[in-house]
Formats: sequence, structure tokens, C-alpha cells
Amino acid sequence: MFATTHLLLCPYTEADLDDLMHLRNDPRVQPLMTTGDPAPHRDGPQFKKRLRTQMESAVFSAIVRRRSTGEFIGQVVLHVPERKNRDGTYGVCLLPAFWNRGYGSEVTAFVVDYAFRWIGLQRLSLSVFASNERAVAVYEKAGFVIEGRKRASVWSNDRWEDVLFMGILRDEWIERISILEQ
Repeated sequence: MFATTHLLLCPYTEADLDDLMHLRNDPRVQPLMTTGDPAPHRDGPQFKKRLRTQMESAVFSAIVRRRSTGEFIGQVVLHVPERKNRDGTYGVCLLPAFWNRGYGSEVTAFVVDYAFRWIGLQRLSLSVFASNERAVAVYEKAGFVIEGRKRASVWSNDRWEDVLFMGILRDEWIERISILEQ
């Protein structure tokens, strides 16, 4: 388990599946995290199996909890599909009740630091809907830069969405922490 100022990043356990299902089924969360059909499906054993596989296959995965109460607020995952290239893929998802409280920034800063300091990545990448301005601001605050845009690529909320590709390089992270440590 890891602790930040306000959060606990806990190892995933089977007991977390119901909370993860609740998170993934929230109608405010679902359209922000999937490019597939946001169907009201997600309560069966197949979906639980998919969630379990996602958490267990990650290089780093954690259940995010409030430090003060232990309350479930979301999940974070870091995948490294090709270890040779040391390029990780980052994902974070929080329950809407915890949006706009700085938790996304806090967990993202921790995982970026962890990815470079302890996993030894060369870069960390992510994708995000361009309309999710709150998430884009969190990622930019952590040092990610927009590297590309796939225009009108996903149909969501009755309109076409652009997808942004963002990344941060090890050298950029080193420069950021050097400035912060001065």
C-alpha cells in the first residue's frame, strides 16, 4: 500500500470488484472512459473477469481510497505492453463524487513519479477525450503534453469526439523534479 497526502493506493483484491463495477457503470463515468458501446451491461461474470484481468495484468494497479476514511474513490492502472520500449500506458478513474477535489492530480503525480523512479520507464502515455477538459488539465499539471489528436474518432453523447494522445518523457520528469527540489 502507498499513501499520499489524502489518498491510499491499495492492492486490488476480489472484494473490490463490486466497487469497480459501480465505478464503471456510473453513467457520468462510462462515456469518459470507453470508446466502445457504453451499454448498461456491466454486472455479469464476464465483465468482472475482464476487470480482474485488467487489474492483475498491470505493472502497477491500485484501488484509490480516501486516507481519512478508507472510502473507495476509484482505480489507477499502469500497463507496460512492450517492456523493451519502457513505454507505459496510464489510466485513472474516480467516482464523480470525488471529482474537483484534487484527488486526480494527487494520484497522477504519484504514479508519474513511481513510473519513472521505480519502474524505470522512458515515457508514460495516455489517451483522453478532448472534451474532458478537467482530465486534460490534470495531466498537463503532471507534465504530460499533447502529442496528437485523432479528430472525430469516437461517437459519444450524440456527437463525434476527438481523442488526444498525451505523453511525458523521462527527461521531462527529471527536469520537473529538479525544479521542484530547488
